[in-house]
Amino acid sequence: MKNVYACPHCEAVLNPSVKILLVIGYRKKKGMILLSPQPGNFKYICDKSVEKGLAEGAKIRFSCPVCSADLTSKSNSQLAELRMIAPDREPRRVEFSRIYGKQATFIFDGEDVISFGDDADHLGETNFFGA
Repeated sequence: MKNVYACPHCEAVLNPSVKILLVIGYRKKKGMILLSPQPGNFKYICDKSVEKGLAEGAKIRFSCPVCSADLTSKSNSQLAELRMIAPDREPRRVEFSRIYGKQATFIFDGEDVISFGDDADHLGETNFFGA
């Protein structure tokens, strides 16, 4: 069984097929984005009308395509948050960069944080533990 990614607000499954499906927004543009479910794989497919207006360092809004909730992380406003449900494991929190051109993903299981990407150490203070 594969990892299932879900909205932390409505629990809707966001990867019913191979990719994770989210809504992306920047300024007044809005479209769809497909992300790889493999942590550390930063390839994506994005609505070209949104992508052409993006510049390095732009802060992107991600939202749930089902409930429209903003997926901005509570631990760091530069990250977006999803839930990951893996076979035979407790659900985990996955956070990834909202900054265009920055590659960083974090998986938090309640005790440990695993990071992926060249920019994982450069996104400022992140409080995964809520302390």
